[in-house]
Formats: sequence, C-alpha cells, structure tokens
Amino acid sequence: MTNLQFAKRTAHWLLTIVVIVYLLTGFGITQYRIVEPLTFGLLTKNLAQRIHINLEIPFIVLLVVHIWLLPLLTRFKLKKVSGNN
Repeated sequence: MTNLQFAKRTAHWLLTIVVIVYLLTGFGITQYRIVEPLTFGLLTKNLAQRIHINLEIPFIVLLVVHIWLLPLLTRFKLKKVSGNN
C-alpha cells in the first residue's frame, strides 16, 4: 500500500466515523427518550449535545481533506516530477 492510498483510506475512515457519531448524537439530542435506554444511560441528552457541538470543526476539516486530498497530492507529485526533467 502506497502512502497515497494510506492517506486516502485514513481520511475516508475518519470521516465515516465522524459522520456516524455526528448522526447518532443528533438522534440522541432529538430522541433522547429512545437513545438513553438503548445506550444503557451512557449517552444522555446533555452528553450527546456536547459531543455533537464539538464535532463540527473536525467534521469540516475532514470533509475538506477528503475532498481536496487527491488533487493536492497529485499536484505536488506532478511538480516534483516535472522539476526533475
């Protein structure tokens, strides 16, 4: 596995995890009477709201990395190759 593949997979999986947690905590805020018993009281409405709010910046950063990772890496790689010629 090359570094590019590893970076793409890491960004993809991190974004997937953040999106799933973001959705679960959003559901935990709106439907806390269902989520609290399902999580055995671990995910309360207050905790879900704090996690949900704190995930905004990581979500935006990972989304930008996920979208721009390949074009940026390709551009820098092409610059290095063309500079050697």
